[in-house]
Amino acid sequence: MKLGVCIPYRDNGDGVRKGHLDKLIPHLEKFLGEQGIDFTCYVGHQNDDGKFHRSGTKNIAYLEAKKDGCDYFAFHDVDMLPHDDCDYSHPGDTPKHIATYLSQWGYTLRDTEYFGGVVIFTGEQFENINGYNTDYVGWGMEDDDLYWRCVEKGYFVQPTFQEIKQKMVLSLDGKSTHIKINPSRELRRIPTDSFRIDIICKPEIPEHEPEHLIGKGNNRYYKYPILSKIGYDFGIDYNNSNAFATSMWDWKNNHIYRWRRRYQNNWTKVSLIHDKDKQTISFQINDEDLDEKFGIQQSTIQYKERLKRYGNNPFWLGCNDPKAWEGQRFFKGEIAEVKMWNQYDDLILHYDMTKSICCDQGCRRCKGDIVKDLSEFGNHGLIENRNIRFLYDKEVIKYNPEPHRRYGTMECMYHDDEGIVNNQFQGDVEQTTKNEILYRKKMQKGEVNIDTSGLNSMKYEIDSVDTIYNRHKLINVRF
Repeated sequence: MKLGVCIPYRDNGDGVRKGHLDKLIPHLEKFLGEQGIDFTCYVGHQNDDGKFHRSGTKNIAYLEAKKDGCDYFAFHDVDMLPHDDCDYSHPGDTPKHIATYLSQWGYTLRDTEYFGGVVIFTGEQFENINGYNTDYVGWGMEDDDLYWRCVEKGYFVQPTFQEIKQKMVLSLDGKSTHIKINPSRELRRIPTDSFRIDIICKPEIPEHEPEHLIGKGNNRYYKYPILSKIGYDFGIDYNNSNAFATSMWDWKNNHIYRWRRRYQNNWTKVSLIHDKDKQTISFQINDEDLDEKFGIQQSTIQYKERLKRYGNNPFWLGCNDPKAWEGQRFFKGEIAEVKMWNQYDDLILHYDMTKSICCDQGCRRCKGDIVKDLSEFGNHGLIENRNIRFLYDKEVIKYNPEPHRRYGTMECMYHDDEGIVNNQFQGDVEQTTKNEILYRKKMQKGEVNIDTSGLNSMKYEIDSVDTIYNRHKLINVRF
């Protein structure tokens, strides 16, 4: 088996990328040689004055490696030096991601969808996804696009977490539908005592509001409350960056915030767990608890000061207090079930929308405005502008599709940051914004034809193929 290492490359004249290449290839000679892996490096070198075509240079390197008879291929950033725990062997049935724990992010995984740095494919796999999309130029998003291509072609599947057992769910219109819960003594102990909250819901971003894009400087974050207590707001939200988030506050008004990526229109189990004794807060999606290797996305964190009390403030489902201020946002989507447990693991609130909402608004007993608490604690809710949907087909909660990984440590060689700093793009902001729009507004919406955008539709000219470092190849290409 022979490995083709495909490296995107262009030096802008300051010698930084040339220095990276001078370190990387000798490092791979020693590292892969000690593993007994037969390999050649193929450096896709952009030889024109246009914006850098990372995706195109990777595709070109692949085509040259394929022509030389390589059996599988590693797409390898020029600034990544593998540690001894990295495995460059044949990927098997699915593409593999190996640049997982990077020095750039404190040896953590950037996020659960990250599929960049170093990835390994067979030729059949790479051609099945039609390679990298060369509509991305400059910095950003071509690796995200590659991940999405693998999802669309079935390499990264979404296994089922659990079925939705309810036959009826509450539909919230994002305008007025909400539930008010006047708290019992047990509910008043949340959030200061230990507790657990589980909510099964399917969020939507209202059609009249934009998804958050980093490149749009005036595109603000909007949150849509799922469960809240107002004041220093406590609760669980969905927001227009396609993520769930939770906010809590300590008595010194320090904000405790967690978020987890989850795309809209997916049934999801969201869990907020507080352990008063250990002073930990955990925010889970589908019962997944991400550890410290997941950087800022890790599920569980510790806090120092005691948490803020909220007294008799009601809980709200689907909004903050709708009378508190005008123009606030409501949650849009569906809720199937809400559960809360206290510090003794007693179930103190349970809404199963099949059993908790009367399906007859003309019912003399409840007039359709009561959400019945199925626990023994009587935390019934008052619903406004209700709408219910009957589930006639089986609906399921699925895990997020994640790349198949071989966890390995990489050292990132220094260069000026070309990515995101303080939630702002660096460098050529206009071009990166175009890349973001292409990925978020088209690729993720199913508006890009993978089979006609990529490896088989590139326009390029190869000037020459040179031998470098005694036996490796530099492919000089213009786009």
